Amino acid sequence: MEQVIKTADLKAAGVPGYVIDLKCRPGGPWQRILPGVLLLSAGPPTRAQRLRAAVAYAGPSAVVTGVDALHAHGLQALPPPTRIHLLQPATTRRSCPDHVMLERTTRPPEVVVRAGLPLAEPNRAVLDAVRHEPDALRQHHMLATAVRSGLCTVAGLTAELDAGSKRGTATPRSALRLLSALLR
Repeated sequence: MEQVIKTADLKAAGVPGYVIDLKCRPGGPWQRILPGVLLLSAGPPTRAQRLRAAVAYAGPSAVVTGVDALHAHGLQALPPPTRIHLLQPATTRRSCPDHVMLERTTRPPEVVVRAGLPLAEPNRAVLDAVRHEPDALRQHHMLATAVRSGLCTVAGLTAELDAGSKRGTATPRSALRLLSALLR
């Protein structure tokens, strides 16, 4: 059990607000992990708990993307980023806590649900991770790792790149051309 719950859900189940506040005090058995989201444990949150909390915070239309989505799809070779990357509809306006990156999009990805988490399909998740990686060598590494693992193909990544925004795509396009040439 991930022990992550929204404050509103506890209140709807009949837990009074003062009890929640009392249990979330310093030294208490619970903690506020994000605004309106609690961890029913006093220990430091795991990555999985932080991920579930971010999805609960962002709401039902949020989708996990980037490296966290790739980990859930089975690609464990990439190190976890410092921030959890979520996509949300362009019409949604939610503030962004420190360890969560909420990106608004007019082109929501195809959603795959794994372990109760809404994930962007692998091609989109890879490209979202790459677009937010400033180091060109790491971008190349991410793309090559996704292709070598069999999770993505150069053609699928190129199609996804062509379908999306052109912003931040020069290095990934170059890397995909190189990968395509190497695979021939």
